[in-house]
Amino acid sequence: MPKLTQAFLLAALCASPAFAADSDTNRPKVYTDIVACRAVADAAVRLACFDAATKALEDATDNRQIVMLDQDDVRKTKKSLFGFSLPKIPFFGESDAEQEAEFKQVEGDLAGVKSIGAGKYQFTVKDAGVWQTTEATPLLLKDGKAFVIKRGSLGSFMLVMNGRGIRVKRVS
Repeated sequence: MPKLTQAFLLAALCASPAFAADSDTNRPKVYTDIVACRAVADAAVRLACFDAATKALEDATDNRQIVMLDQDDVRKTKKSLFGFSLPKIPFFGESDAEQEAEFKQVEGDLAGVKSIGAGKYQFTVKDAGVWQTTEATPLLLKDGKAFVIKRGSLGSFMLVMNGRGIRVKRVS
């Protein structure tokens, strides 16, 4: 499944009943149920509580009602979505500043470069999708050339190579 589809699926699943947030902690119910088991004094009852709560978490995970990501998975997902305009999703960071801070640019070597006519090109960025130039460019784009794509003004993006820039857009 494409990473973009997974991200939207995860966002949609966060609204599911198994992910219903507790209003005080903003955590999924299956999580708060496990945490609540720690407060049970009787050891046998506490064990039964943990067994039931972890079974509910396992079922929700198996049914893809809840998807667990570690920090590295979140970082990779953020990079794979660079260039798309997406709604603010809480698991990417608590504030707008946190969500924007990590990926202000991507860099690497061009791959899959092809001319799309009128002096424009399409190319692939490893782990960050397919991009196109939005205007004709005198820059020679070819596989293996080093680049940086930076966020520009008003939601635009700039491909920078050899100190020269050209506007680009993410297409997939």
